[in-house]
Amino acid sequence: MERKELEVVAKAALALAPPAAHARVLDVEAGLGALTLLLARKAAHVDAVDSSDAIVMALRARLSVAHLANVEPRAADPTALPFPEHSFDGAYLLSVIANGDGALAELRRVLKPGAIAVVAAVAEDRDALVEDLMVAGFDDVVAHPVDKVAAVLATAVA
Repeated sequence: MERKELEVVAKAALALAPPAAHARVLDVEAGLGALTLLLARKAAHVDAVDSSDAIVMALRARLSVAHLANVEPRAADPTALPFPEHSFDGAYLLSVIANGDGALAELRRVLKPGAIAVVAAVAEDRDALVEDLMVAGFDDVVAHPVDKVAAVLATAVA
């Protein structure tokens, strides 16, 4: 996704599932932080993971410039997240990744029961995304089209 499209999707994700002020949330494949920076202004703590060390370094610099100290960026494999089970009050995965099934199962594992995940896909992958989330163990999966871009966001309950 292009930067402007990603910003639209990030704002839509936050509108669909805004974190509580006391929440600890996870941003998987956070990239340069389009969503991370928005989450940091709403949640108590944000863990932002990306598979690229270089991207994590760039995200750290952006967070420093923005004076956001409640974010912990780190490099991590989205299919093997370095967190214990039931660690997060909410999670977001807005990036298309290889082995999405493994990443969705990991997302489900680290969420507290009843917590909401928001996952993005290109619009034509809507049905596959819904199915993948259900296979990963999520309940109440609902797909939401994103205005102005060819993307869909799915909300799902752990």
